[in-house]
Amino acid sequence: MAILNRPSPPSLPREQQREFEELIRKAQAPSSGETTQLHPDAPELLKPEFEGNINPKTGEKGGPKREPVGRWSVEGGDWSFKGRVTDF
Repeated sequence: MAILNRPSPPSLPREQQREFEELIRKAQAPSSGETTQLHPDAPELLKPEFEGNINPKTGEKGGPKREPVGRWSVEGGDWSFKGRVTDF
């Protein structure tokens, strides 16, 4: 096995390294129900269309809680999917 000699930042003292790793773990951990403040211009979060694990319209188990494709404009043929809009 070849040893890689790559440049890296200098090592932190042990206590600072522990603190750094703990902060990284906290930042990557899922939220514990805390509400985060969104920017005033941010769109409202989408609410699920149903509760539970089974979609009452399709009978799908474990699927998405909302229809992923949505109508962008009422009068036009624009559809959005994951933030991209398609014009038919």
